[in-house]
Amino acid sequence: MLLGLLVRLLAQCLDQRPDAMLETLPREARNEEHLAMSLRMPALIARRPARNAMATSLHRAAAALDAISRTNVTMRSTSRLSRKKWGSMKEKDLWIESIFQSLMRNKHGPEAVERLRQGYSYQQLADWLGQPPIREIDRLSPTSESKLSDVVKKYERAMNVDNAPNEGRPSQWTDVTKDEAVTHHLMALFFAWIHPVHMLFSERHFIGSFRKGENTYCTSAMVNAICAMGCVLLVDHGGDATDSKILAARFMEEVNTQIVTEDRKNPNFAVTYAILFLVELSSGQARKASSHLRLAAESLRSVDTSNYSAEALELSFWGIHTLNTAWAAFTYQKPSAPISPRAVVFENVEMDRQEDAWKPYRFRADGNDPAVALRPSHAIRTAKELAQLYQIIHETITVYCGSKGRVTARSILALYQRYLQWRQALPSELRWDEVDPHSLPHVFYIHVTYHVALCHLFQPLLVYQNFSHTTHVHLQKLVLRNAREGIGLLQKYNRLFSNRYQPPLQAFCLVHLCETLLRSRPANAECYETITFCLEMLREALPGFLFLGPMQAMFCQTVVDNGFLLPKNVHELMGGRTHYGPEDLLDACERTTFTQPIDMLLDRLDPAIENHFEDEWKQFVEQHGASTSDNDTATQRSRSSSGGTNSGSPRSARSMHINALVDP
Repeated sequence: MLLGLLVRLLAQCLDQRPDAMLETLPREARNEEHLAMSLRMPALIARRPARNAMATSLHRAAAALDAISRTNVTMRSTSRLSRKKWGSMKEKDLWIESIFQSLMRNKHGPEAVERLRQGYSYQQLADWLGQPPIREIDRLSPTSESKLSDVVKKYERAMNVDNAPNEGRPSQWTDVTKDEAVTHHLMALFFAWIHPVHMLFSERHFIGSFRKGENTYCTSAMVNAICAMGCVLLVDHGGDATDSKILAARFMEEVNTQIVTEDRKNPNFAVTYAILFLVELSSGQARKASSHLRLAAESLRSVDTSNYSAEALELSFWGIHTLNTAWAAFTYQKPSAPISPRAVVFENVEMDRQEDAWKPYRFRADGNDPAVALRPSHAIRTAKELAQLYQIIHETITVYCGSKGRVTARSILALYQRYLQWRQALPSELRWDEVDPHSLPHVFYIHVTYHVALCHLFQPLLVYQNFSHTTHVHLQKLVLRNAREGIGLLQKYNRLFSNRYQPPLQAFCLVHLCETLLRSRPANAECYETITFCLEMLREALPGFLFLGPMQAMFCQTVVDNGFLLPKNVHELMGGRTHYGPEDLLDACERTTFTQPIDMLLDRLDPAIENHFEDEWKQFVEQHGASTSDNDTATQRSRSSSGGTNSGSPRSARSMHINALVDP
């Protein structure tokens, strides 16, 4: 049958005598006439007796190949040329495993046999079947299933229709790998570094469904998407990211196969597409990713909530809308299907429990390593505060890009006041503390996002030419202070956690903060240190986040446009590639530059803003200055340092009030 020709080909590739191997097979497998009949009747392959016969044949073939393998080991000392030609037996077994997995899934048996007759090698056959092997899989997983005997066992399990999957095991949720340690590792990476920032679903409900083997809050498509995102953070001990990319592609293939059968009114459908956005953005497919994020956000309008808990539903709603708004903010467009900016966040959500913990998980050994300390998670609380912050960011987008008329001083200051109040209202566990030994990456993220938002709010005003010099200087100080504080947080993040482990949108924060600092400062040592730091951080994360290559190119263009020199080792910092075309740039952020379209935003400013801006600032300080957390010490410092500088000019007096508010 099919197995007969497969074994013939494998024997030839291994430089063995096929007849010797065929002697281990049933007589019907050696009968060419019977083989021809099987080719004319491929439907017979699907019948269970044939499956059992094939499984038996595979057992015997496995024994033969294992014997051949032992023979090859004995001959290694005299077969160096042959070993170089054919590679290790481990690699051959991986190709063999790949062929069998593809045949089981794709049902291309007859076509595979025809290609064997045409002289295809086993590598070519595996490539045609769409399953390149994962080389050196033991670098990625704690166990290796490269032996053909393991493949036989997996084939038996797959073909035994009476063998129900074990409930709650990864093998129930994904066909990409049966190695549960690999699946657990990828999911742990996702829940450590991605989920606390982009909380797209309820972890409690998801884990409950996952363990019970039921589909209310967990689906195969979701699990495969989570694993694909985990592959982005997967570090290959051999220094080669090829295998993790192949593994991610297989998980994505599974997602695409499974998602077509899901109910579009099920919240899990929207959640899966939101996770796909993160995976595709990370892999340098921003335009495709953006369409999937839009689908996720728009799908929420028609979800069936009857079988979903209020808590799980609310977490998904806010998580997807927050991610949607974040992408809109970084690409300077209005978010699709926005949620009301005045809606109450997490009305029905229980905050973090005492037992909820987080640890900086990177490698499999971290799971049971007592040296990797647990710390309170605060993940749900962080997600709530991030959603509230993005409500203000959504309002900022509406002011600058909406249809509510021109941008006025009052509208800008109203937004600034909301940002300050948001920061002041943060719970103590999320406030920034330089000496906190229990720093959390997601807490870093919300503070960095806050500083980016303030830079975006005020940066267009720095280019406005009609403000007084004093006002311009004070605004520049405000923007520069936030850029520096944000960059300082990212520097500490890298020291604590490594930039290799981050949510993908954090890279956007990095380039925006660094670009803001370069715009706000003349060329000096700080600027060149910032340029190098930005390129180094992007380079460190590049193996997992492919869109960062084009982002590096865009940042370099910004550096040159602002009159700075690039580092001498820029080629090394960019991983050996310094040029990217427009299509590459579009697939990084849907635009050919990540910078704010300031010229367009200037057109939105009220022509009378120069006449009212300083008066509005004065009123703002008088009404709100004393209540804002940023102002008390700044006001005292301003008064003591500027007491003898008042010339009596009304404009100078107003500028003092601005200084009281914005001076660092």
